Amino acid sequence: MRASEFVNLAYFALLTALALIWKFSRQSRGKAVLIGLAGLLLNGLAAASNNSVLRDWMPVALMPIAYWQSGCFFQQANPKLQAVFERSEEQFAKLLHVNVAEWAQTRLGTLLELAYVLCYPVVPLGAAALQLAGLSDHADSYWTVVLLSTYPCYALLPFIQLLPPRLVKKVRQSDESRRRFRRFNLWLVRHVTHEANTFPSGHVAASASIALVLLRFAPGVGAVFVLVALGIAFGCVVGRYHYTVDVGAAFLLAATMFALVLS
Repeated sequence: MRASEFVNLAYFALLTALALIWKFSRQSRGKAVLIGLAGLLLNGLAAASNNSVLRDWMPVALMPIAYWQSGCFFQQANPKLQAVFERSEEQFAKLLHVNVAEWAQTRLGTLLELAYVLCYPVVPLGAAALQLAGLSDHADSYWTVVLLSTYPCYALLPFIQLLPPRLVKKVRQSDESRRRFRRFNLWLVRHVTHEANTFPSGHVAASASIALVLLRFAPGVGAVFVLVALGIAFGCVVGRYHYTVDVGAAFLLAATMFALVLS
């Protein structure tokens, strides 16, 4: 079994076991268990096969499954934690003398909304870039770093339950933008995500870890993905999809996992 396959096995096994003892509705428990079993089955089938292409690409399917399994645990925001994160956002704004709401209405805000869209295809694009660069031998290393960077963000959701800044009542007016990319992104998060806030940011952790791995094995391509990761990170904050502390923690997590796996 590859290291990345073991990471998938551990994640789905632990989240499925947690679902069996977690205090939430029977419907949520059943959904979390079924999703977990599906993840375990798909990972097991890939690991048992001799098809390297299947094994190289299976994590593309398993990552969203892992994301949705964690989403089953979200019930409602923890008021105390929510207040802490909101205060931290206000303190960052004062410290940096930045008015995010004003930035969001500028051309820069529009550009960052466009960059944020890349958070959805960045994982398969990174895997494709690795393959096209003739580095398929490093696929397991790629996925090990990416999964170890991303899955903790999902696994913490049952314990750190928050709403993202854009859904906090006092900033909800910022969602009424008429900008095309903003409307598109809001449509995506409402229909593709579970709309709970992950700490650290899973999107940033994934994109940052991908950039680091590609920088290691294919520096030219990696430099492009560094720009993508930075665009996603700033888009998270300016678009109020995540708190600034989510983004900072995600970069730290990705750098740590990269160092542990590929040092």
